[in-house]
Amino acid sequence: MSSQDQRSVCHAQLAWRDNGQPVSSAFDDIYFSTASGLEETRHVFLTQNYLRERWAALSDDAVFTIGETGFGTGLNFLAAWQLWRDTAPASAHLHFVSVEKYPLHPRDLARALAMWPELTPLSAHLIANYPAQLAPGAHRIVFPGNVHLTLVIGEASRGFESLALEDADRDRQMNAWFLDGFAPSKNPEMWSEALFKSIAVLSAGGATFATFTCAGIVKRGLKSVGFALEKVPGFGRKREMLRGHFATGDEAGGKGIYSATPWHLPPSLAGKPERIAVIGAGIAGATTARALAARGFQVTVFEEGSNPGSGASGNDQGILYAKLSPKPGPNGDFNLQALQFAQRFYPNTCPQAAHFDGLLQLAQTEKEQQLQQQICQQLDLDGSSLLAQPVTAEQASELAGVALDFPGLYFPRAGWLQPKLVCSNLLQHDRIHVRFNTRVIKAQFQADQWQLQLDSENQPQCFDALILCIANANRQFPQSAPLPLQPIRGQVSFAKATPATEKLKIALCGEGYIAPTTIAEGTQRAEYHSFGATFKLKQTETDVREVEHRENMETLGTLLPEFEKAFDGQPLEGRAALRAATLDYLPMAGPVAQWDALESTYSALRKNRKQLIPERTPYQRNLYVLTGLGSRGFTYAPLAAEILAAWINNEVMPVSVDLVKALHPMRFAIRALGKNKPI
Repeated sequence: MSSQDQRSVCHAQLAWRDNGQPVSSAFDDIYFSTASGLEETRHVFLTQNYLRERWAALSDDAVFTIGETGFGTGLNFLAAWQLWRDTAPASAHLHFVSVEKYPLHPRDLARALAMWPELTPLSAHLIANYPAQLAPGAHRIVFPGNVHLTLVIGEASRGFESLALEDADRDRQMNAWFLDGFAPSKNPEMWSEALFKSIAVLSAGGATFATFTCAGIVKRGLKSVGFALEKVPGFGRKREMLRGHFATGDEAGGKGIYSATPWHLPPSLAGKPERIAVIGAGIAGATTARALAARGFQVTVFEEGSNPGSGASGNDQGILYAKLSPKPGPNGDFNLQALQFAQRFYPNTCPQAAHFDGLLQLAQTEKEQQLQQQICQQLDLDGSSLLAQPVTAEQASELAGVALDFPGLYFPRAGWLQPKLVCSNLLQHDRIHVRFNTRVIKAQFQADQWQLQLDSENQPQCFDALILCIANANRQFPQSAPLPLQPIRGQVSFAKATPATEKLKIALCGEGYIAPTTIAEGTQRAEYHSFGATFKLKQTETDVREVEHRENMETLGTLLPEFEKAFDGQPLEGRAALRAATLDYLPMAGPVAQWDALESTYSALRKNRKQLIPERTPYQRNLYVLTGLGSRGFTYAPLAAEILAAWINNEVMPVSVDLVKALHPMRFAIRALGKNKPI
């Protein structure tokens, strides 16, 4: 498969009937019943899976997961959401996991859903949050009412397979299945043996299914993987349909059968933690605490500083941007998915701190211009793209409100944030308690609890789980000290706005960055710009340096020479902090193993790094980290926190298993063993 096939979006090609109904040109089939698609969905999928009764009986904070083949117009999802809203406990969570090979273009989605005015309050949310770039892979969208949509773009069996961690206790999440999609006679490739095997692997005990079809290929496939089947009356003119339940026992899910060394899997869950401690109140800690509190956990956040964002997350302005890539792979894939998740996350959780009026990523060198051209080609970006649009220097100047000499990419849904306000808002939740000016000097797991020794108290504080969101300070705790993090000093400069510079309308980034004017929270400072920032490897001091102000000014001069002149002679203010970066520039989000045990379990990798070792290694009980965010913390943290929450709450992952492993904290130790190096 070529890079183009892997990264570009293959939208559904539609024909439209006179009554407004969409028809798939590729499969020559309708998306929903001509008579009443909504009533058919309710009869086939909601009623035959007994969802009204099951949801009414759910306990508080329960999680219910639906798997679907064929997202299509999203009608089934919206009908399920409507019923969930009306019947489930307010604190329960619905996860809806759907695969779609040919997603609708946003404009086609809006047109199709206009047929169902009854669903408008919900469909408006779907249309507003529908990913701008539906590249292959998983896309997590969070809606009001604790509804989580995981939309997987790709072929059905591969899409579901991509979510399997190869841990039966974690993979068997699906409580109900909507087996939809085009009819087997129109789309026989989807209804494959591999699909039915994936459905079985992901099915919880007693999972139900419903499907509109009684085709032989479907009946044989479901029976072969352990489902009990029942024919019942269909909807409208359809005489029969199928429903049933997963009748296979605990051996389902392939427990103990691995296609690769299961180094990424901690032991099976022994109940969920009740009280969770998070150390660090920067963007990593704030997003993590918020994700867990939203799921019903009681979270205590410990912060050495006197307010949120005391470290690298404490600048007055932060740029939301990503490093897109024309090549398929974990870095490019995660950047693309994290950016889009963040663009939805901040306006929905802290809108007053998100200024997403657009952002220009300027190509200041010929090499960068060529790279952006390749990105546009591989991601099919043009002047109408909602993710990013290629612009000339003239177009960029018009968007920015100031003269620019370079072409670039315009991100209409990106912009800048107020970092401290973001962190503060995220931590304002009934289930989050924050303790500022409090240093955790020691953490140890004893008597089935994490005991935290504080600098201000004699008695330790006890918790069921511990999450370290402390960047470079991980080296202060022996449990996380081996994590390979490198400190990178960065200094940002502040300059008073002038009549010329205050014309800047949107954030710019290139060799450096600059944001439009703002006023620092809690100060009398006049309107000013933030620009920078320096990048100093392995420097750990945080004093503000005149030499780095000059460096920031020189970098600004290559981007906006008139701004450099306008700021020349001003007494610049600034702030310096330390980023924490990883060796591969992807963050770490996940559980932490017992270091000696991991080396012992997988020592054979030193002789053959490709060897499959079908054994798990012991992990440190309920210890997790979110760190290594580098210079893109506000882009990476929201999605990384979702991954962490999925580990802790035993949910469907918001990204593919490949990305789970790519962000796993133990990946570097496994790579070191494969190279016969110390971990």
